[in-house]
Amino acid sequence: MKKLFLTGFVFLLGFAGLWAAESRVSLVPTADLLASYLEKDSDLKNLTLELKKAKLNQQSTLIDKGFSIKLQTGDMTFNFGDNSSFTVKPGVSATIPQANNLGLNVNTQLSVADGKTNFDSASATISVDVISANKANRDISLLQQERKVLEAERNLTTKALDKEKSFYKSLSSLMSSVTSVLSKKSSVFDDNVSFEKIKLQGYAPDSASYVKAEMKLVSSERDLEAAVHSLIKDYKAFYISCGREIEIPEDVDFTLLIPTDIVQVQAVDITSFDKNSYKDIESNEWNKTINQMTRDASTKLTLTANGGYTYRNNNGNASNTVSAGVSGSYEGLGLNASVNVPVSDDRNSPSLTVGITWTPNTTKKNKISDELTQISIEQEQMKLDAAYSSYDSTIQERELKLADLLWTIETNQKNLEMYKSVEENMSSYYARGLISEKDYSSACNNTIQARVKQISGYIDLIIYNNEVTAMFVD
Repeated sequence: MKKLFLTGFVFLLGFAGLWAAESRVSLVPTADLLASYLEKDSDLKNLTLELKKAKLNQQSTLIDKGFSIKLQTGDMTFNFGDNSSFTVKPGVSATIPQANNLGLNVNTQLSVADGKTNFDSASATISVDVISANKANRDISLLQQERKVLEAERNLTTKALDKEKSFYKSLSSLMSSVTSVLSKKSSVFDDNVSFEKIKLQGYAPDSASYVKAEMKLVSSERDLEAAVHSLIKDYKAFYISCGREIEIPEDVDFTLLIPTDIVQVQAVDITSFDKNSYKDIESNEWNKTINQMTRDASTKLTLTANGGYTYRNNNGNASNTVSAGVSGSYEGLGLNASVNVPVSDDRNSPSLTVGITWTPNTTKKNKISDELTQISIEQEQMKLDAAYSSYDSTIQERELKLADLLWTIETNQKNLEMYKSVEENMSSYYARGLISEKDYSSACNNTIQARVKQISGYIDLIIYNNEVTAMFVD
């Protein structure tokens, strides 16, 4: 096992000509891996279904709040016997909510007796809201359903960004594990060199120096073995979470597990987003607006008017009546009034019907409701003010974080270039026998570590962009 680890480390540092070739591993392109990860995620699938439900509910509300018509046969009565007869009361009703709840209701009654058809009666009534909250409440309901669809779309987008962030965090963690393995390989190499020196110095196997050096090497090998086992397990688990599989032998060149297709993205400028699209601000503005619309729609005065025509045929005596009515309420006081005027009928006189109701407690409750409304308005404004304050703090915090990220990326790039240059020089020195194998291996390891830090910096910038984007809405 000791030689296996040493062999892997030396090959890692470029000594393929001195040691046996290691097993290789094939990585899935990061973009394809991310696509599989998102496609497999159950949360995204569920939110996709929630979006479909929201759209269907919106369609249902549009139907409920739109033009409606109802056709009915009414009660059909059949009388059997010597004088068989048939009576039917068909009718039709229609409502147009967007036209102040304009409604039409038509009913008739036909009878057939002894083979003769009689038109017994007919009535038509038209009603309309003069002052009411019905039309405004309809518009509010449609807006709320539209908002639910919009929020379902946003939830899906936000979750996708969050899952992408989780994906890159897992990948970054794996890169840290790779560097940990490489560091432990370096420790094994160093401890083996120290142990070989002890041997060359002639220490007896039972001497304290010999035993101490040997135990240190054995401990380093065990640490390396555990790190390798953990890394392979975590890498396989990561691929499984992406719906993929990967085979990683323990003697693999672990630098092959470092992706090479992650490039530095352009940093998102948080100040380029519209301030009003900041999630907390937009959400609280919406709540304030829709609540105010609901308050405006709520009226203490209601007024409805109706008019109609009625025809009756009673044993050949036909009568026609025109009617009109109005009903309303204000602060607990209710009024209903209607007038019926016979047409071309001297036997009946016009009539007026009036009804008044009064509920004293309504006025008291309205005062309490007004106070509660004022409190709600103040709370809504407080939440909105807090959202604007949060925005200002977030801008400062994110700009500082971005500056630190860009500085880190630039520093990592300089360090990588430096370590590459050092490695090239050390390679030349090692070939001429001017430095030891340990010195050269250390230089190679530093280059690998710097490359991983560079990739980690790129990943951190991707995560930063996702976090900033998720703070705003379209």
